[in-house]
Amino acid sequence: MAPVDRSPTRYRLPGARTSCALLTLLTVLLAWPTPPTGFAVLIRPAYFALLTWFFWRTRKASPALHSQPMRLVCGGFFLLWLGYALAAVIHFSGAEADYAAAVYLRITCEHGAWFLLGTTMISYGLMLWIPEVIKSHHLLAADSKRQQGELHRAEIAHGELEQRLVEADRLAMLGELAASIAHDLRNPLTIVKGTAESLCRRPRTAEEVAEHTDVIRRNIDKADETIAHLIDLAKPKQNEPIDLDAIAALTEVLGLLHVEAHRRAVRFVVAPSTTSATIRVDRTLLAQALMNLSLNALQACEPDGEVQLQARVVGDRVALIVSDRGCGLPANVRNGLFQPFFTTKISGTGLGLVSCRRIASELGGDVRLYPRHRGGARALLWLPLAKTLPAPTATADKRSKWPATNC
Repeated sequence: MAPVDRSPTRYRLPGARTSCALLTLLTVLLAWPTPPTGFAVLIRPAYFALLTWFFWRTRKASPALHSQPMRLVCGGFFLLWLGYALAAVIHFSGAEADYAAAVYLRITCEHGAWFLLGTTMISYGLMLWIPEVIKSHHLLAADSKRQQGELHRAEIAHGELEQRLVEADRLAMLGELAASIAHDLRNPLTIVKGTAESLCRRPRTAEEVAEHTDVIRRNIDKADETIAHLIDLAKPKQNEPIDLDAIAALTEVLGLLHVEAHRRAVRFVVAPSTTSATIRVDRTLLAQALMNLSLNALQACEPDGEVQLQARVVGDRVALIVSDRGCGLPANVRNGLFQPFFTTKISGTGLGLVSCRRIASELGGDVRLYPRHRGGARALLWLPLAKTLPAPTATADKRSKWPATNC
């Protein structure tokens, strides 16, 4: 639908201001107490000529005024102009001195039947115009009432739609929360299952049974902590930060995953660090994030592959790095990173990286993923240092170089 032009110039009558000014001047001249001889005879036809011209031009300017009342008004002013013009011709021709009929005709044009005919036509036009004005007023009132009703219904529908959107958003949040909790429970349960299968595959020594049992117990504790967090949703548990050595945190995750890594024939290596890095974090949340990243790297590797864990100080922050030589990060996969429910795994939930980013944000850091030059991917979990350390050595890279590494 074309937009409605509401500019003031659209409804302005053509020549209205000029006509008003000239009409005022002619009215003043007509009211002159003692005008010169023949002066009023010329002013009257000019007065009605101006009115005839104005209403005729106004009628032509708008199709809405092509009506019988407007034609009657224009015709009435035309008759008045014609009558006073004829009276002026009679006056200046001197016919009144020779013909009595000329005197009668002039009186008829100025004050008699001709004058009354013109005035009556104008009156007819105005009388026929009044019902149209009343009809237009009623139509406008009805249309305004209808539009107000539609506006009220639209406001009600808008409110209902907003309420539905809020409810849908709540349901989506609940669904994402439930899926996130399911994901966080699946990781330790997967490790428990793999460890149990490895334990039952062949006879084990007492030391091996104790080692497998310890892995099962620790992952069951992780699942129990996740369930405890679910129970405490009504009163969310605050982070319990402690000072933790970055290498110790990586080693702890290695201890949780080494059985699964052995089952998949993938090596986990913790790279040595030349600088001690102490971070202040919630130990449970950090372990959960690192386990998500490490499991992603483990599942991306082929048998005989390797996952490298490393801690590196960059300025006032620590980068906990998980690198692999797996399938890498194609462009179509990079576009979907950190989007809920986006996954390339057949049985994946697409919430591992979402959970990592949420945890990193709670710990005051961030998480990034980059493709590696010769295949594979690198995940960087950035966390603030617990305290100010000596300036890094000249061999240390700055953070800005990490995304461009070709290793």
